[in-house]
Amino acid sequence: MTDSLPTEVTVLTDVNVLAIALTDDHPAHDDVYPWVQNAIDGPNVLLVFDYYPLRAQYLMTSNFGVDAVDARNAIQSLVRSPARIVSATETTLLEAYEISADKNHDVYDSFILALARAYDADYLITTDGDFDDLCNDEDVKYVNPIPTETREKLTLIDG
Repeated sequence: MTDSLPTEVTVLTDVNVLAIALTDDHPAHDDVYPWVQNAIDGPNVLLVFDYYPLRAQYLMTSNFGVDAVDARNAIQSLVRSPARIVSATETTLLEAYEISADKNHDVYDSFILALARAYDADYLITTDGDFDDLCNDEDVKYVNPIPTETREKLTLIDG
């Protein structure tokens, strides 16, 4: 799968993608990890919203059964990697609400799109299945790398 991934692009993920990518035995790990690996070890740039490492660690330990020390080490390794930690500004937050109203979509997903716009992300990688309409007519390309049959078996969280 890694060979078919785009190169020299900027990738923004949601929190679920990060947590799954850092959990080796997660059923969707092999589907999402290449996107993160190609951005950390390869030619792409990974954008990580600054709150997501904290939330991903919580998901890993609470929902995926990862040992607390292993989760912490994985998150710290991610933060020390070439990934770019990005933050929201007042403008980004307000734009999320504008996107939400304009596209009649929930504000959490709209926030991720606002971040993608703010940091000129080429790809928005998320485990959500409802980003097609949200990303329609946007410069960012939406990808859910988890096959539908696997997605239906997963428990994921918003935000």
